[in-house]
Amino acid sequence: MNKNRCIIAPHPTSEKTIHFPVHFKQKDAIYSLALGSRLVDDFNISYHQHPNKILLSEDLYRDLLIPYPSKADVITIDHTLFIGPLIGIFTAGFKQGTQPLRKRSDFFIKLLHSFNRHAGFAYLFGTHSIDWEKGIVEGLFYQQQSWVKKQMPLPSVIYDRLPNRKAAQSAFIQETKRKLTQDYDIPWFNPYFFNKWEIHEQLLADEKTCPFLPHSEKLDPVDALRKIETLLHLHHVIYLKPINGSHGDGIYQLKKEDHGVTVSSNLGWAIPYRSIEHFVQGLRKDYAIHDFIAQQGIELLQIDNQPTDFRVHTNKNKRGHWTVTAVAAKVSGGQTITTHQLHGGAVKTLYDVFPEEKERLQILQQLSHTAITLSQVIDEKMAGHIGEIGLDLGIDLTGAIWMFEANSRPGREIFQHASLKNSEWLIGKRITEYASYLSKTSLSTTDHANV
Repeated sequence: MNKNRCIIAPHPTSEKTIHFPVHFKQKDAIYSLALGSRLVDDFNISYHQHPNKILLSEDLYRDLLIPYPSKADVITIDHTLFIGPLIGIFTAGFKQGTQPLRKRSDFFIKLLHSFNRHAGFAYLFGTHSIDWEKGIVEGLFYQQQSWVKKQMPLPSVIYDRLPNRKAAQSAFIQETKRKLTQDYDIPWFNPYFFNKWEIHEQLLADEKTCPFLPHSEKLDPVDALRKIETLLHLHHVIYLKPINGSHGDGIYQLKKEDHGVTVSSNLGWAIPYRSIEHFVQGLRKDYAIHDFIAQQGIELLQIDNQPTDFRVHTNKNKRGHWTVTAVAAKVSGGQTITTHQLHGGAVKTLYDVFPEEKERLQILQQLSHTAITLSQVIDEKMAGHIGEIGLDLGIDLTGAIWMFEANSRPGREIFQHASLKNSEWLIGKRITEYASYLSKTSLSTTDHANV
């Protein structure tokens, strides 16, 4: 098996011909060419002196359904040259018009643009996009300031960006996922939303990650009140978090007071209760109590007199190893109980927060080491291919690091900060590298006689 990175471009004056760099003469003979599920095998071969450019006559370029000129990784296995990675970004919630994914359209424009700057090809698709009989996908691209549909092969790798758990649990989407992963052997990474309690239990059981976890209890209808009272007695401040929540929605802060307990939310209100039981009775009317975790409150490092935590973004690289790709500080808003931007929090760089270089580098090293350790253990314990995690970490007043949350669908809100644009570029690079790694690994272990 040989692997190279080459520019893939059309050659306007030839027919049924592939023009390879001359060093390909020393490699295994090539009888067919593949992009995703598309295969062509009727062509002539010539050679040229450019060391890293593969030119395809325009008829082959069209037949292979290559969407645009790009650098790509090329891998030769069993006399077939595979071009890629061809990344299918899978999501749901499409509609007709100039904003095919409503408010999320801008997110996907940035994502596609990020991937286009690196090796391989990427398109957006959903369950409705696939013609199973023809093995063709109506892929969505953003080119020259507008959305464009093009016929594409099935992808070589799928990057899951479903918007929510409801979509992920749809029977239609589940069946599509089963077909693509089982019938077509397509690697699918970050295939599900993390469950907060499941992640907590897995990390708690490992001695490398146990020290980073706040004291937490899963609530249940029988003794939810006792667990909340015990935790509040021990820690004086606790948080109730929905197991499947996101963006800081539905979180309550409980603070022990002389009069009883004060309950606050990210909506900016704080209500005194005579007893915890009084609050829990009200909570049960609106929610299923077993959908919550009670968690120890941590007295966080403060910036400008506001509690601050950190988003650390990790991605696997071209060897399948975890790397840190972004670190940002998140400073709480005035009356909010978390640092989420949607509830008034502000994003700052580590330079903003720690202007003294020695301290900044020490903090970065500690956060990075913790994030890599957590990512490795999550990866070992959880099923499926995981290539990207967003971790919310805190530092307390003693300098100890705590993990509050791990996200398998990390948002990109922190990259609105101008100084973090380079991190966004690096994440795009890592995702395409990991997609290439998954594709190569899959091709090496799959019978592709029927590609």
